[in-house]
Amino acid sequence: MSTGKSAVAEYMKIRRHILNLVAKAGNESVQLPTALELSKQFGVCRQTVGKALKQLAEDHYVIGKPGLGTFTNPKKKFRFLLQKNARTIGIIIGDGMVIEMDDYLAKLVAACLVESSVHPSFVRTINLTSSKPDAVLKEVRNEALDGLIWQNPPRQFFPVLEEIRKTGTGVVVIGSRPPEKISSVNFDVRQIGYESGKFLLESGGKQFLILQDEYPWNLSGDGFREAFQETGIPLNEKLFLRGDSIREKLKLIFELGIPIDGIVNPLFFYDDLAEIANPAEFDLRRPLHVCRDTIAESFPEFHGFVYTFDFAALAKEAAVLLRKQMEKTDPEIYHNCIPTPVRPFEKIPNRSSPLS
Repeated sequence: MSTGKSAVAEYMKIRRHILNLVAKAGNESVQLPTALELSKQFGVCRQTVGKALKQLAEDHYVIGKPGLGTFTNPKKKFRFLLQKNARTIGIIIGDGMVIEMDDYLAKLVAACLVESSVHPSFVRTINLTSSKPDAVLKEVRNEALDGLIWQNPPRQFFPVLEEIRKTGTGVVVIGSRPPEKISSVNFDVRQIGYESGKFLLESGGKQFLILQDEYPWNLSGDGFREAFQETGIPLNEKLFLRGDSIREKLKLIFELGIPIDGIVNPLFFYDDLAEIANPAEFDLRRPLHVCRDTIAESFPEFHGFVYTFDFAALAKEAAVLLRKQMEKTDPEIYHNCIPTPVRPFEKIPNRSSPLS
């Protein structure tokens, strides 16, 4: 059977699947599916299944009994303080094919790994090998998960989330607007926009650039509008930049010399923003800035307002919602937000030299 898939990737999926069955079997010796059944389940040749079973037998995770089949080995305690009631939780990032993470994703995943593992649970990150919903559903089901945290799943995978949830697996989405019947946790980006608007209006400015991206970051614009509506001051909607062409629009504004009093910027670090501003001789020191604290730290000279993402709080809330589903203690669907207040930036001593 030739599938065109990586033999190594398929081997590891089968190995992980069987190790999960060994863990769930605990102190019992449970018969595993046959090589033929596993071959059909994973869509691979029997040689790949045989290789995985052979290696697992050599490592004493499974025991082959002639004429009977292959069984889990209850004497193999391969997980520290193995607990039979521990849950298995998977974490998927984006389309499941992310090979590197920026500081935002790295901190988010690290927090989710920590918070998901303490109840107790065994947690794994999952890499997908397909972009087709049917294939993705099969891959996730083969993981035999009790719970799943999915950060920013593509919209075409929303039906996959619903099908997974129907099987009784807990599902929580982070960083995306999920289907109605799927719980989610996000940072309160609307709060960022609203409080940014309040601070910038108090500064006396009128022209503000709002750099937006996909959901949930575009919610900052809704909060910003609300702040202006409360004061009755008109807002220039043409300075709300969104979509794939943000860089080009930003470059044009800088080149035209449009006066800008403030920039709400959840997207660009200083070097990226300077790369757009410097050729147009736009002085980034002139406007006030609103951005994440780690972005502010990248500015040689920063004045404005910042907010901090509490990754631990978000991950803890996601773990709580997931645990309620896995333990079936609360059938409700939640769409919760983690408070993300904006505050004046406090300069740190010995910051780098001013802009040249």
